[in-house]
Amino acid sequence: MKPIRGSQLTPNNVQEECIRVSKVYDWVFDAISTDTGITLPDDCAAAVAAAVAAGRTPLDVTCEVPDVGGFFPLDPPDTDGNALCTVSSRIERREIPLGGRLVEVAIVKVIFTIRPLITIFDSTGAIICQFRPTISESRRLVVCAPEPFTADNVFCRLISLDCDTNFIETGDPDLGLQVMLDICFEIQVEADVKLEVLAKFCFPRPNDIELPTNGVCPEFEWPAQCDFFPRDNCDCQAFVDTDPLTGPVDITFAPILFDAPLAAGTYTTELNAEICDNCQLTGSTISWIVEDFVVPTGTGTGTVDQSFTFTASEIGMPECTEVLGVTTMTVEGAGTVSFADPGVADRTVLFTLTLVENIGSADDTYAITLTDLAGTALITFAAAAVDFVPDEDLVVQDCVTFPNLLDD
Repeated sequence: MKPIRGSQLTPNNVQEECIRVSKVYDWVFDAISTDTGITLPDDCAAAVAAAVAAGRTPLDVTCEVPDVGGFFPLDPPDTDGNALCTVSSRIERREIPLGGRLVEVAIVKVIFTIRPLITIFDSTGAIICQFRPTISESRRLVVCAPEPFTADNVFCRLISLDCDTNFIETGDPDLGLQVMLDICFEIQVEADVKLEVLAKFCFPRPNDIELPTNGVCPEFEWPAQCDFFPRDNCDCQAFVDTDPLTGPVDITFAPILFDAPLAAGTYTTELNAEICDNCQLTGSTISWIVEDFVVPTGTGTGTVDQSFTFTASEIGMPECTEVLGVTTMTVEGAGTVSFADPGVADRTVLFTLTLVENIGSADDTYAITLTDLAGTALITFAAAAVDFVPDEDLVVQDCVTFPNLLDD
């Protein structure tokens, strides 16, 4: 048997490892502004009055805030208690509509305590007095902090502070000091978790990167365009302005809307919508008005006025298709239904609206369905297959976008 010569190789292959890390469940940036009237301490007020009496005006006031470190380092500097961000121990939990469905969220309260350094100068530049007022402000935020998380899992960090002042330079009748603060902060929800990962151990690298001996110019780059401007272009746009139309108007109501059983009603329907004007979604509006002009429509002992107004509050990007010259726009979103009958409560609903632009001067049509947040149909107007809207009252047309031009 030959002896083993040289060094033995220790395998360092990728393998399953269990590690403990801090998982980030949510991470929120926000900013608030405050405008606070400041009362001068007694000794400072006396010194200011003496300076005004001696004619050492106009006065000047500066405001300094402590350095809170910015985005980095992750461990903020010590501000001696002059800039604090505290999360209240009480976490409120509730369900709210989000993205078209009910989601359970946590609501946390964050308290900011800032003690800026206020310095008052006379007209010669001499310091009259200095003091640190305590300014408190709070903000409630929605975060992901599932049970059994507590406030110990929620961390608040100040990113930046800016301070400015308003005051009366003559000191007459008093300084009238106001301090404005801009507070930028982040909220992070964390918890230690154990993860099984595929990994291998790291080893140090050799010092094999040489410093350049000559001057080095930075790489030239154009500033990146902000992702919120320009806004996305719509693929199509629509305008609808109908008079109250009487037929055919076949509207179906879900029984859960009304306490009394309903007989078939007779209605007018009026739709007003402006969607993607100038091919931009911003400013789009949708309003649907249905009038029940044979009231009551209840059966048995109940009577119900089924008239209502639907107003969209959130409108999604529309989609358009064209088949054999007929253009169809479909748009979804959310809004509120307000009933004329005081016994029927207003509802937050989701909607799907379909607009059909027929060929030439032929009548057009539309259909709309309102559902609850779970997707159950509440009010349905399925008239898209019947042409009853005058052509000039409903217009759907294409928007020319950059992809259209590139495809050409």
